[in-house]
Amino acid sequence: MKKLNTADLKIDLLYIGPIFIVYTMLFVWPLIDGLRISLTNWDGVSTTFTYVGFRNYIRMFTQDRYFLGSLGRTFQIAFFNVIFTNVLAMLFALALTTRFRANNMYRAAIFLPNVISMVVSGFIWRFMFTQIGPAVSEATGIKWLGMAWLGSPDIVVSSIVIVSVWWGLGYIMTIYIAAIQGIDSSIIEAGDIDGCSQWQSFWRIKLPSMMPVVSVGIFLNVAGSLKIFDVIYSLTGGGPGRSSEVAMLNLYREAFVNQRFGMGAAKAIVLTVIIIMVTILQRKLTEGEKS
Repeated sequence: MKKLNTADLKIDLLYIGPIFIVYTMLFVWPLIDGLRISLTNWDGVSTTFTYVGFRNYIRMFTQDRYFLGSLGRTFQIAFFNVIFTNVLAMLFALALTTRFRANNMYRAAIFLPNVISMVVSGFIWRFMFTQIGPAVSEATGIKWLGMAWLGSPDIVVSSIVIVSVWWGLGYIMTIYIAAIQGIDSSIIEAGDIDGCSQWQSFWRIKLPSMMPVVSVGIFLNVAGSLKIFDVIYSLTGGGPGRSSEVAMLNLYREAFVNQRFGMGAAKAIVLTVIIIMVTILQRKLTEGEKS
C-alpha cells in the first residue's frame, strides 16, 4: 500500500479545496436546504413555519390538479426537442463540414440564435406568431401561417418545440462539427477506397466514432429540455389556460405566486430526482450502444 504523502495531500487540498467549498455553497447546501424546506409549510415570508413531513409530496401526487399534467407536458416537449434538435444538428453538421465556400457564414447564421437569451427569443417568436405570421398568411394565402399558434391548446406545445429547436440547434451542431472534424481522415479515406457510400461512411465510420460526443449532446439537450422555463414564461406564460405549463413553471407559480415555498421546494426535489434518473438511464443506453 502506497504511503500517504502529506506534502502531496496539502497540494491537492490547495487546488481542490476552493472549488469544493464553492460547489458546496452553491449546489450541495441549496439542495439540502431545499429538501428541508420541502418538509415544511413555509410561505417564503414568515419567520416561523411548521414541519409537515411528507405531506407536500403526498398532496402533490394526489390533490394537485396541475402538477402531473405539467410533468407530462415537460416530457412531451423534451422528447420532441431532443429528437428534432439532435437530428437536425447532425444533418447540418454533416452538410457544413464539406468543402463549401460559405460554410462559415451558414455556421454563424445557425449558431446566432443561441447567443440570444431564451427570454428574448420567446418575445421575438411571440411577435412572429401573433403579428408576422397572420400578416404573411393574409398576403400570400398560406393558411397555416395564420393559425393561432399560441392561442390553441392543440398546437401551442408544437410552437414551444419550434422555438426551442431554433434556439438550441446551433450549439449542438457546433459540438457535432467539432466531432466530425476530429475523426481521423485516413479512416474515412480507407472507407472510400473500399467503396463505402456516403450513407455507409456515416453509419459505419463517422457515427460510431462520434458516439461519446453524441452522448454529451443528448445529455445537454435532455437536461435543458426538462428544466425549460424562461422561453415558455415569455412566449405563452403557460397559456392558453394551463395548456403549455411545464413542471418548472408550475413550481415557480407554487412558490412565488401562491407563496407555498414548502410545496414548491417539494416539486423542485421531485423534478431534480427525475432529471437525475433520466440522465442515468440515458448514460446507460448510450454506453450500451458504444459497447
